[in-house]
Amino acid sequence: MTYCGHRFRLWLSRPVGGVVKTGSFTQDARGRWYVNLQCEVPDATEPVGTLDLGIDLGLKSHIACSDGLVYRRDNLTRQYAEALAMAQRAHKKRRMQGVQVKMDNTRRDWAHKATTAIARRAKLIVIWDVPSTKFFKTIFAKSTHDAGWGIVRHQLRYKAIRLAGVCVDGNERFSNVTCADCCARSGPRGLRALGVRTWVCTCCGVAHERDVNAARNILAFRTGRGTPVKGIPVL
Repeated sequence: MTYCGHRFRLWLSRPVGGVVKTGSFTQDARGRWYVNLQCEVPDATEPVGTLDLGIDLGLKSHIACSDGLVYRRDNLTRQYAEALAMAQRAHKKRRMQGVQVKMDNTRRDWAHKATTAIARRAKLIVIWDVPSTKFFKTIFAKSTHDAGWGIVRHQLRYKAIRLAGVCVDGNERFSNVTCADCCARSGPRGLRALGVRTWVCTCCGVAHERDVNAARNILAFRTGRGTPVKGIPVL
């Protein structure tokens, strides 16, 4: 590659597809340089996916889909906490940077794989609209940062467009406590009940996985299709 009269040798992380339009150089925290190429590729004209999916973002079940599929990964902040603490105590700046970059790359790689799989399955994605900044001043701040909700939202939006799908925000109010089968608000409430991951509706007796049930309600609240929800007008 030749840039400004200088020749550079590159290692391609993956094949370059489409027509290269422009590019840029970036440097990560470890001092490694990367070339980013912006390529023009044709978008899909028809939706690749066939499903309407509601998405509930969580701290344990990171991405729960309304069709029952749940994407989980380890908490990277906890996983690398000891290695990061040892580097900090030893004042090893480069080692600290290496651990932090590894955490960030692992988080983004997992998010890319999960969001690509979702975007390929769905023609409509409804994702909850609660901003993660609300949790940054709570005891869940570290877990919220590790979950990377903003990364997931961003990737789902542009991947849905790329595959001729649609990704929109949905209202998550009462989604955790509402039974997706009979619409009764009989689910666990309050901070003390956050550890309750499965519950049984006292009205209809149906057992629910908390995050999947919330994802089903998020989809129904937005579309008005499928499971009816009391008090929510049909769009």
